[in-house]
Amino acid sequence: MPSDSGPWESIFRRDGRVFPEPFPRFEELVTAFQEHGCRRILDLGSGTGRHVVHLAKNGFQVVGLDQSPTGLRLTRRWLAEERVTASLVRGDMRCPFPFGDGVFDGLLSTQVIHHARLATVRRTIAEVRRVLRVGGVLFVTVPVRKDGRGEEIEPNTFVPLTGDEKGLPHHIFSPEELRAEFSFLRVQDLSVRGSAVLALLGVKESQ
Repeated sequence: MPSDSGPWESIFRRDGRVFPEPFPRFEELVTAFQEHGCRRILDLGSGTGRHVVHLAKNGFQVVGLDQSPTGLRLTRRWLAEERVTASLVRGDMRCPFPFGDGVFDGLLSTQVIHHARLATVRRTIAEVRRVLRVGGVLFVTVPVRKDGRGEEIEPNTFVPLTGDEKGLPHHIFSPEELRAEFSFLRVQDLSVRGSAVLALLGVKESQ
């Protein structure tokens, strides 16, 4: 795992629990997990725990993976406050995941996997495919447009020059590209939510 904890470590240290509520339409994902018999869920890039906590409260066996030690510490505190349990692992999505093949029934990742050059994003997607069982449910969101100024370092990949995420690559997906990169899914929903979020919900069809 790279030695740095990324810019979000500084954000979590400064601002604490930055996202107290799950993403809009979260209950739809809970329903999809339940309908497909999902029990063990991976939250990839779990941050300070908003989805780890709310999934645990809905009875799922949740694993949160994040590279920020402060994010994981805040998640542990939140879980204790809510009197629910989950497993928390410090890890970097840019590296091989520390899990076996097909061990998760469901996986979600909101506004996380795009934070790299495309070749690295593709390695992360390959790991997502590896750890999700056939028939498992995946939900992922990414930005649908570039936010603010940045240097384009490769096609559709930008590095912000200012702000909290200065220097962190952002790959901007089109709906067609996101579908193509997750070609192992039977897509149930691919839509723009709000003004800038592209969401994909699908079921894994093949190993």
